[in-house]
Formats: sequence, structure tokens, C-alpha cells
Amino acid sequence: MTKGKENGITIEAVFGKAVPRKDMLHQIRADSEISQAFDELSAEDQDRILAYLCGEKSLQILSDKFFKKILDPLAVPERVESLLSAIYGQEVKIESVLPREGVMVQEGSQVIMDVLVRIAGGETVDIEMQRLGFLFPGERTSCYLADMIMRQYEKTRSSRGKDFSYHDMKPVNLIVIMDQSTEEFHHVKPEYLHRRQTSYSSGVKVATLEHVTYISLDTFRKKTENKIETLLDAWLTFFTVEDTAKVLALVDRWPMFLPMYQDIASFRWNPAEVIGMFSEALRIMDRNTTKYMIDSMHQELDDLRAKAENQSQTIADLTQNNEDLSQINAGLTQANTDLTQTNADLMQRNADQKSQLNKYKELLLRNGIDPDSSSQTESCATPPPVHR
Repeated sequence: MTKGKENGITIEAVFGKAVPRKDMLHQIRADSEISQAFDELSAEDQDRILAYLCGEKSLQILSDKFFKKILDPLAVPERVESLLSAIYGQEVKIESVLPREGVMVQEGSQVIMDVLVRIAGGETVDIEMQRLGFLFPGERTSCYLADMIMRQYEKTRSSRGKDFSYHDMKPVNLIVIMDQSTEEFHHVKPEYLHRRQTSYSSGVKVATLEHVTYISLDTFRKKTENKIETLLDAWLTFFTVEDTAKVLALVDRWPMFLPMYQDIASFRWNPAEVIGMFSEALRIMDRNTTKYMIDSMHQELDDLRAKAENQSQTIADLTQNNEDLSQINAGLTQANTDLTQTNADLMQRNADQKSQLNKYKELLLRNGIDPDSSSQTESCATPPPVHR
């Protein structure tokens, strides 16, 4: 039986009593509905579930039911306090647990949060666990923050009455833990903790209520050295690992996680619920992934259309420029033709003048005058009469 290195913690102590795979498969096959749901899973997912149900390894707590059981702020507030303290780097205490359902914006439409609490000092904190980061884009983040602000505004204004001041409002905090983060977060690897900071170009300091923290579990998971040195390391390891050796190492170093793993293991005794929950989560993921891909394709098509329109406009501009250049070229060609004709005329005139000069020299020679003598040439203001 595998044991932890330090405290001698066994797999059974963490995951519960082991069950042979053949017995678990027999139990699954005894229920036709659950058997069908199990068969619809991939071979890899079937192996993961069997390993968990048989007590061989753990499962990530990313499913809503797991997450809300392990981090129920009403039943185990100290766990939520520990997680928040790890994320914010300071001790956090919960004052009250708030309703998860947000403001009803229209019939049947409202924000539903995973874990929502008010902490000491009056600040509100919402923790959201997301398997797929693209399901929680910046726009959704803004909606959740707006919901928390409006809840607080209505309650504070109602309680304060005429004494209400906007300075009575307290910060709202949103933490989004993503198992698979989106491309934007991949560009800043190996950073896995992302805190939003608001600043102005002038450097002026203005108070803001919204605070956002994103955590990329996939980036944390791929770190070359997953050394568990801090409480935050421990929590993120708890969220990411299923491997037996790593789980035992975590519990050895941080015993506080042992009862959490035991809570996860408690689901083992209801295979129908686990398989149903797992299947439903995968269906939701597949549906959302398909929708995301369709939305991405629509966006890509819109971008291509916009690009084509820009290219068409560019082609039109280039065509017009080409026509303008053709006109300029035609003008230059005509000007060149005119200059060529002018040059030809000048050359003809020059030839005529040379012919007349040669005749004049011959006339001078006949009259005994050297045409190359400057003195004689200068004294002959007019040509001498011709003696016939």
C-alpha cells in the first residue's frame, strides 16, 4: 500500500477503501442508464472515472458539485478563507455569505455565481471556477462586477437613506480560476496569476471599486518545477493534480487538504451520480466548445469580410491612382514629344545657320579675306561688295 514519505499517510486514508475494477464495472453495468452514459465517454475518461471510483486516484474538483461541496462557505468557511488568504497574500475573514443569484435583469435571466461572500471590511468576493477560460471572457467579467456593484449599491442606499454617499461603497473582487485559459494568457507564460491594474495616462490616482484576478491552472500545471512552497502553490496543486504520489505529497506537506480529499472521495460511493455528473459536464463542455468555435468562425468570417472590403477599397484607390498616373504619363509623353519636335526644329535652324555661315566664308575667301582672322572680321562690319 502506497504511503506518503513523511507522515505515513496511505492511499486508503485519502481516497477511502479500494474497490476492484471488475466489481465497480459490475456495479455500473447493473444500471442500464448509467452503463450507457459510461459507454458514451471516451476510453481515457472511462479510465479516469474507474480509477477514481475504485480508490486508485483522485479527481479534480472542477465540476460544480465538487467545487461547491469542497468550498461551501456556509459549511466550511475556513477553507474559503484559506484560499482567499493565499490568493491575496494576507489573512482574510468572511463576515457573511451572500446569495449566489444576482440581480434579475429580465424574466428568467440573472447572473448565478459559484461562491459569493462578504469579507471583513465590507468588500465582496466572488470565486468562479471555469474548466474552459473562453466561457469567462472579459465581457462576462464586467457583467459579474456590475452585478456585484449594483447589489451593494441598492442595499447600501436602502440602509443609509438620505445619508448615503458613494464613498460608502466598498470594493468588489472577482477571482476566475481557469483550468484551460485562453490564448491571451498564453502570451504571458510562465505567469499564471493575473491581477488587473487600473491606471490613467496622466498618472492621476482615482479610486476604483472593481478588482479582478485570473488564475491559469494550465500554466501552473506546466511549470517545470511544481514545488509546493507557499499556501497558494498548495491550493493550485490541489486544483490540478490527480496523481496519487503528488496528492500524498501535498497532504504530507499540508494536512489541511486531507479532509478535502476525503470529501471528494465520498462521492465514490454513488457511481451513478459521479458518472452522470461527469457526462453532463462533458456535454456542457462540448456544447459550449461547439458554440465557441461557431462564434469564432463567425468572427473570423466578419474579419475576412472587413479585410476584403478594405482590400477592395485599396484596389479601387490603387486603380484610381493608376488612372491618375496614366494621365500624368500621357501628359509627360506629350510634353516629351513637343520637346523632341522643338529640339528637331532647333537642330534644323542650327543646320541652316551653319550652311549660311559656310556660304559667307566662301564669299569672304573669294574677296581675299581670311574668314578666320578676327581683325579683318571685326573691321568688316558688312560684307564687301561682290565683284562679278
